[in-house]
Amino acid sequence: ALTLDRRPAAEVAVFLDDQSYNYESNRNNVDIPLIWRQRVVSLNRFGAPHDIYLLDDIFEKGFPDYKLYIFLNPFHLDNQRRAALKTILRQKGRTSLWLYGAGCLNSDLPAATHAERMADLTGFSFVQSDGPWGPLMHLTNFSHPMTEGLPQDWFWGSTQPIGPLFHVEDPEATTLGEIVYSLGRCKPGYAVKQFQQGDQATAWTSVYMASPDIPAPILRGIARASGVHLYNEEGDVLYATAQLLSVHSVSGGKRRFKLPHRVEIVYDLFNQSPVAEQVDAFEVTLPPASTALYFAGAASLL
Repeated sequence: ALTLDRRPAAEVAVFLDDQSYNYESNRNNVDIPLIWRQRVVSLNRFGAPHDIYLLDDIFEKGFPDYKLYIFLNPFHLDNQRRAALKTILRQKGRTSLWLYGAGCLNSDLPAATHAERMADLTGFSFVQSDGPWGPLMHLTNFSHPMTEGLPQDWFWGSTQPIGPLFHVEDPEATTLGEIVYSLGRCKPGYAVKQFQQGDQATAWTSVYMASPDIPAPILRGIARASGVHLYNEEGDVLYATAQLLSVHSVSGGKRRFKLPHRVEIVYDLFNQSPVAEQVDAFEVTLPPASTALYFAGAASLL
């Protein structure tokens, strides 16, 4: 493998902001569903690899381009980081996914409300609810490319009391799902908004999710609509570089994996056997609770 191209090949970047931890309580009622469960469970199973960074990494010179940018906890952004982030994301048709209270705090803007700070960062208009509650989400729009084909019985979020809570009130946004507050009040909580679609240089898409712990099928729909290449949609754990694909399957069974481009050979490295030649997709049968590692590239590299 030392002779292969081992640079990251993901089209999805996930960001964790270490500075925002200073502005949270120590109860973990936000971090467990928003960061721990999101990273360990759903982000590994939506059908495409992803790269994980600290938020400040995106400001480094030479940071690679991605199609989908997922921000787990950028709660506190000063004016400098806020402006730099908007400059980076609002171009080239990029899609940004914001969770819960993205951008709600800013010590440089003490007079602004949480909702106003979030609007400045994400492009949505928000309303704040101060009563802590365990937010749950459900889909209400099944015709959008991000939700098409998803079942109506999906509910997700957290039963831990979280506060404050936010929902979208923006006539220019498309509502895809609702957040359930106390007393069964349902408000727009999953929304998408497109900007400057006529000008590709400045076109970008903003997606907001009011609750944490987004399931893999929901992430998969967002990734697909963002132009991210999906290797499969079976919920297997996937890791990939330009020439290697690792798959862990709990259920096992027949699988079809789509490759980003046509290759000379697909080779099973654990079983030391060829799988397919001159293909851009291949089919295998995986045993239950198994892990496979495939080489996909030029035959001369084997």
